[in-house]
Amino acid sequence: MVRAAYDEGRPIPEALAREAAHAGDPQGMTVYGIGLGNRGVYDEAVHWLGKAIAAGDVTAMVVLGTLHMDLGNPGEAERHFRQAAERGHSGARVALQQLRARRNGSGL
Repeated sequence: MVRAAYDEGRPIPEALAREAAHAGDPQGMTVYGIGLGNRGVYDEAVHWLGKAIAAGDVTAMVVLGTLHMDLGNPGEAERHFRQAAERGHSGARVALQQLRARRNGSGL
């Protein structure tokens, strides 16, 4: 159920995402990590997003990069965006270009 909702971009309740994450579902880990990050539970969000990345979820790389941007860690953000871009994630390529432009002062 989580995987289908994830693939279709439908909302997933955090309790369901948490259950899926604990069961080892990479998409559940990503969604749970997003929810934790949105609530300001950053260490745990990083933990679950890292597990999702280790399980092969490329979107988790972009989410973790975004979280690092929000936390003021552009170097870590760039690393995660670059890894996702190298795996073909188009949103990561855009995020990487924007980050680099911001660093170079063009402020896209």
